[in-house]
Amino acid sequence: MKHNKKEPIFVSLVSDTTFKYMFKNEKTRDWFIDIIKDKTGIDLKEYHLVDNEMNTGNFLKDYRSDLVLSNNKDCVIIEMNSSYSEAVEIKGRQYLFRKAGNSFASGEKFTNDKKTILIMFNDYKKKKYDKYSIIYSWFGSHELGIKYDDIKMFEIFLPFFHEKCYDEYSEIDKRLWLFSSKSYEEMRNSVKNDSNLYIIEELERLGMNDNFVDEYDREIVNKKMMNSMRSEGEKNGIQIGMQKEKQEIVKNSLKENIDINTISKITGLTVEEIRQINNNI
Repeated sequence: MKHNKKEPIFVSLVSDTTFKYMFKNEKTRDWFIDIIKDKTGIDLKEYHLVDNEMNTGNFLKDYRSDLVLSNNKDCVIIEMNSSYSEAVEIKGRQYLFRKAGNSFASGEKFTNDKKTILIMFNDYKKKKYDKYSIIYSWFGSHELGIKYDDIKMFEIFLPFFHEKCYDEYSEIDKRLWLFSSKSYEEMRNSVKNDSNLYIIEELERLGMNDNFVDEYDREIVNKKMMNSMRSEGEKNGIQIGMQKEKQEIVKNSLKENIDINTISKITGLTVEEIRQINNNI
């Protein structure tokens, strides 16, 4: 009897779910740490995850919690933003400020050289800064020449690294090139036998893991819902009805070939309702 071999679902590196899993995986963590050191000068090898076990077995916790790291003095926050909105941008900065002030509320011993740093991997370009693939921000006063080193922010804009041929890049920029890839075939055609091949193999393995794919799909559906709500709200200036929103989520998710049962779990719609929406597309 002939069995059809299961094909892995494409798992993107710009997903929160993927990024956090790969960073917490001992086999792939250094791949990301080397990128961060090259682009920010921060070496995270001696840092540990804060309030987060390396592998809890709880998919929701392992893949959804924020990446906050500490070396028992400095704190580094890592965010993956797959799409742009002003709200996402402001939220990142506010989180940075809150985290920087938390130590005083928690009673930690004061030190004047403690740093809080936010690193954002952004899967979009900023039109205002379209010549910059990396932006480093510090806080202080330009007029007075005051620079506060205790709070810093780095933004890495991933699409810039996909504009040239893979072979034209340095080792680290080749890694960043992979983030904007849209298929395993595109990755393999470029990577072939170099040192990044094991990252693709790990992504393909995750694409065969039903538990991981469920969380990956859940993230995609949730982001589609939030993006659609935000877009519709900006156009009309009013909050749209949840039922209409769910229909848009279903349409977009079906176009992405997301499993009907997963869509049902996220939206609360029955499989039959989802099929009815599909028939009306």
